[in-house]
Amino acid sequence: MNFIEIRFSNIKSEIENFLKLEYNKASILFSNASPYGQILGVLENLHQLSFLYLKNSIVGLDVTQIGVTDRVVRNAAIFAGHIPGRAISASGTLRFTVKTDIDLEKEVAGGKISFFNKLNIKNKTNSLDYSFNIGTERAIHRLNPNYQFFIPIIQGKWITKMFTGFGEPLQTISANEASKDVENFNVQVTVNGDLWTIKKHIYEMIPDEQAVVVRTGFNGGIDIIFGNGGFGAIPPLGASIEVSYLTSEGSLGNIFRRTRNDWDFVGNIFDGNGQVVDVEKVFNVDIYNDITFGADGENIEFTKTILPIASNNFVLALPQQYAYEIKKLGVFSHVNAYEKSGTIFIAVVPNINLFKNQNSNYFTIDRGAFTLDSYEKSKIDNYLRTSGVIQLTRKYKIVNPKLSYYVMNVFVIPYADVSDESLNSQILDKVSNYFLNLSRIDRIPKLDIIKALSYISDIHSVDIQFVSKKNEDYHKNMIQEMQNQLNMYAETGQARQLPHYDSTTTLGLDPILGDILFEPEEMPIIRGGWLNRENTYYSADIESNGLKSVNIIKKGSIDPKNRPTK
Repeated sequence: MNFIEIRFSNIKSEIENFLKLEYNKASILFSNASPYGQILGVLENLHQLSFLYLKNSIVGLDVTQIGVTDRVVRNAAIFAGHIPGRAISASGTLRFTVKTDIDLEKEVAGGKISFFNKLNIKNKTNSLDYSFNIGTERAIHRLNPNYQFFIPIIQGKWITKMFTGFGEPLQTISANEASKDVENFNVQVTVNGDLWTIKKHIYEMIPDEQAVVVRTGFNGGIDIIFGNGGFGAIPPLGASIEVSYLTSEGSLGNIFRRTRNDWDFVGNIFDGNGQVVDVEKVFNVDIYNDITFGADGENIEFTKTILPIASNNFVLALPQQYAYEIKKLGVFSHVNAYEKSGTIFIAVVPNINLFKNQNSNYFTIDRGAFTLDSYEKSKIDNYLRTSGVIQLTRKYKIVNPKLSYYVMNVFVIPYADVSDESLNSQILDKVSNYFLNLSRIDRIPKLDIIKALSYISDIHSVDIQFVSKKNEDYHKNMIQEMQNQLNMYAETGQARQLPHYDSTTTLGLDPILGDILFEPEEMPIIRGGWLNRENTYYSADIESNGLKSVNIIKKGSIDPKNRPTK
C-alpha cells in the first residue's frame, strides 16, 4: 500500500484495491456489500462527519466572522477562560434626617426605628428598584430631634430561588431573569441555612469546604457550581439550596441629581412597637453620595478584543492584568496601568457617556468628568481586592491621569450646497463621539478622525492638525527666557549663557505624522482655555466666534454636481 497518500479518498482506493486482490485469491468477488466493504463505508461516513463537525465548530467559534452571534462570542470567551462581565449596579448613600416639625413621640413609638438589609425602595423619577445595602442583617436607630443617619443603597431588587441538592459531585444550578441581568457581584448561596463562600474557580476550594463557584452562564444569567468533595463540599441529597441575587438595570440606575424625598418605600421600616413608620412623614431623604458606577453588561466588541489576553490564573501581578480587570467593569473609557519605582499606577478615566448630561457633548462637559474623587477611587480599590488574588509583593495606586490639552484644526472642502451651520454641527458631532469613546492608550492617529469625518456625505476632502499645549508652552517659555537674557545683556552688558533651545522640538505630537502622542500617566483632551507661543488664545467655549477647541477652516468648495453617485 502507498501510505504517502494524504487524501482520504486515495487511501480508501488503496484499501479497496488491496481487498479486491485478497478476495480474488479466495475466488470471491469483493463489493460494497461484502463485510469489509461495509466496514470501509462506515469508516468513510464517520470520517466525513468528523470533518463536517470540525468545520462547523471552527466557523461557529470564529469570533471574527461577520454576523457571528453574541452568544457564540460570549461562550467562546468562557471557554478561553474569560468570564464575561454582567451588569454592575449603581450604588451610593442616602441621608435620612428627622423633620423639624415632627412630634417623635407621636409618630415613632419608643423613639426608635429598625429595618432589615435588602429593604426595597423605588426611585420616583426613574421608577427603578433600589435596595438597602447596610452590610448587616438588621439596623436600629434611636431618634431625637434633627437626628440623621446614612444608608448605603444599591440599584436592583433581590430575587430568591429554591433548589434541591442531588447529592452528586459538581452539581450545577442555572438561574436567570428573562428581561433583566443578574448583577455581577451580589449573589448569595445558602445550603440548609448555612451561607456558602463564593469562589472564582473550583481549584480555589479545599476538600469539603462550604463554597461554590458563581460565573456567567452559557445561556445567560448565572451558573452555580458546587464541589466534588476533593475540591469543595457536595450538597447532601435533598438539601435545601437557596440562591439569592440582585437584578440590575446597569447604567440606567445612575443618579446624579440631588432631589429631596424622591423615594417610595416598598419595604417597611418599623418603630419600637413593631408598627410601620411613615417614612415620608418623619424623614427628609437626600442623596448624600451620588449613585454611580452603574454599567451595562460587557460589550461584545470588548469581549472580542479581550479574548487574546484572557488568563486563567486569577492573579493580579502585571500592570496589564490590573488594567484588564478594571476594563471588565465597563464603567471606564480609558484605563492605563504602568509601573514606576516598584508601584503599579493605574490611571483611570470614567466613561463620560454614562455620567454626562443627556444634552451635553464632549466639549461642554465639565473637566471634572475626566477625574475620579476619593469615593470613586475607594470603589475601584474594593473591587480589585475582591476580584482577584493581588500579588503580595505588589503595591498599586489608583490615580487620575494628567490631562494634556490639545486644539484641533479641521481643514475641509465641502460641497457648495452645504450650509456652514450643518457642516460644523456634523463635524463636531463626529469628533465628540470619537473622544467620548476613546480607546487608544498611547497614540491618537490623525487617520482615526479623518476616517470618521470621511463618512460625512457633505465633505469632499478633509485633513486635520493638532496643536499641543505642552509643545506651545515649551517653545513660548524658551523663547521668553532667551529674550529675557538678551534684554539683560543689553541693559547691563553682562553676558550670560543662553539656555539650550531646539526649535525643532515637538512635545506631545509625532514630529512627522502629527499624531497625538501621550504617556501612560496622561489623558489627552481637546479643550481650549490657553495661549499658544504667539499668545493667540484658544477659547474653551466651543460656541465662541474666535479660535477655540475645534477650528473648522474651509478651503474652497466643490460643485454639488460632482457628488459621487451611490
